[in-house]
Amino acid sequence: MTGMPTPEGHAPSSLYTLDEHGKRLWVYPQKIQGFFTRRRGLVSAFLILFYLLVPWIKVDGLPAIQLNILERQFILLGHIFWPQDVKYLVFILLGAALSLFFFTALAGRLWCGWACPQTVFLEFIFHRIETWIEGDRNQRMSLDRAPLSVEKVLKKGFKHLIFLAFASLIANTFLAYFVGVENVLDWMTGPPSAHWTAFIFMMANLVLFYFDFAWFREQFCTVLCPYARFQSALADEQTLQVSYDERRGEPRGKLGKSEGDCVDCGACVRVCPTGIDIRNGTQLECIGCARCIDACDDIMRKVDKPEGLVRYDSLSRMMNQDQPLFRGRVLIYGILLIGLTIGFVWSITARPLVEVTILRNPGEPYSILPDGRVSNHLSLRIVNKGREPRLVSFELEKPTDAELVVPVQPFHLKANSLQRMEVFVMVPQDKMQEGKLPVKLKMYSKEEVADPDVILLGPQKR
Repeated sequence: MTGMPTPEGHAPSSLYTLDEHGKRLWVYPQKIQGFFTRRRGLVSAFLILFYLLVPWIKVDGLPAIQLNILERQFILLGHIFWPQDVKYLVFILLGAALSLFFFTALAGRLWCGWACPQTVFLEFIFHRIETWIEGDRNQRMSLDRAPLSVEKVLKKGFKHLIFLAFASLIANTFLAYFVGVENVLDWMTGPPSAHWTAFIFMMANLVLFYFDFAWFREQFCTVLCPYARFQSALADEQTLQVSYDERRGEPRGKLGKSEGDCVDCGACVRVCPTGIDIRNGTQLECIGCARCIDACDDIMRKVDKPEGLVRYDSLSRMMNQDQPLFRGRVLIYGILLIGLTIGFVWSITARPLVEVTILRNPGEPYSILPDGRVSNHLSLRIVNKGREPRLVSFELEKPTDAELVVPVQPFHLKANSLQRMEVFVMVPQDKMQEGKLPVKLKMYSKEEVADPDVILLGPQKR
């Protein structure tokens, strides 16, 4: 980072939130209203309500979204995904990575400023609670510098009590995404000793959320989160970012005494949630929240100058350079993302509702029967991903002289369940080649057929 010191007197040769001795400088973002802040407020309200309400929503009697670790199920909009569906996780992870590349190349840290839970909860819940109780920027600064008093204790205590209440709400909602809202409500009315694991999980998250939003705050974005480092590699001169028009604004100075439009009021710094000075150029600490745009536009209107001194723009347009409508990397990311989305939707719709996995029984891989045949003991793990029970039956397709022994035929498979069945496959020894024989086991369930291959083992001929 290069440039002039900020209005707070902090030289930008290091983190803005550290003084020359490495001590943290507390950030007091000033309250601001404007075009982008209002729209971010609407987006944040939707995201907060979405987070809080989704565990209560049912789709076909199932939670809309739930990661049921105990039963090894992931539920999404009425569909249950099992460990056998791990390939869909690959789609999701690749989609998340491509979305990161696409939106960052297109519009910089759009995620950080508009949708990241850290930003949404901190700015639109915890900062607003703090402003409501302690006042705006100058009042909060005065309160922190004031000696200990009854007023200070009451205000600080009340604020942190409400912080704990909201942290508890966020933590319990987070737990509901794993165990269901019904279990959380039931556990909240019972003693913690009845569900120690869930209670410890919830308390750990409560402490983390409270610590983050009450104290750690912008340090999560500037120190801990790796996204800013990714951005420097993914963005280019055509990327849309929050930018200061240096050619128009400099040289800055007081109103009526400067050649540039910047009146050096420091409003852009006072409203910044990470404490940076956007006039020092693109910085890793900028989360793209556009609060500085609203603050600067408000000042420009008051001094009768054009808005947009700080704005969403690309470096190339700032320098009056031509910018192509479609750029190579954005097109490639977009095409890959669309293709991946189509592939994911198609694979979901074509997903078989019944799958079987064959496991070899531990211990001796085979046994020799009195009639000389070789018997292999196999364990079938059968998953019914559908909402209805099914009847499944099995038969051997090859070899024709092999015998399949199952405990019950057809087998009753419960809805949304994983069941295990033990079977035996017996074949003559002379069918074995070097102690191995491939066979194909067919499973029938309504119109669905699965035909997994399995290698039978036996004695090797000498």
